[in-house]
Formats: sequence, structure tokens, C-alpha cells
Amino acid sequence: MDTNTQVPRVFANPSLEPLETGPAIDLPICDADAVRHSESNILQWMKYLPEDCIHRMIQMGWDVTT
Repeated sequence: MDTNTQVPRVFANPSLEPLETGPAIDLPICDADAVRHSESNILQWMKYLPEDCIHRMIQMGWDVTT
């Protein structure tokens, strides 16, 4: 009777080739939409992030791009 209870380890090799995906969506955004997205993002962040973090994210442009 075999008492070896170790399970062989199998490691997957990640593929370096890009996944087949659809074309990127590149929709122009008007200034009013950018402001609306910015306000929405900032209001969400204010629920759980410190104020200095929010200021830094705005400086980096994350309020419009996320």
C-alpha cells in the first residue's frame, strides 16, 4: 500500500501572446461629459478615500480617465 499523500504540483505556463479581443472602443467625450464623469468619480472616492489621496488622483488626471 502506497502511503505517499503528496499531490504533484502542476504549473501552467502563461501565454505571452495577446488574447483575441474585439477592437478598442474610442468614443470622443465632450467637456460636459468629462465634467460629469469627474464629479461622479470624486463623489465615489469621497466615500472611502482620504482627502489628500483624492487631491493627488485629481492632479494625475484619474478623475476623468476612470
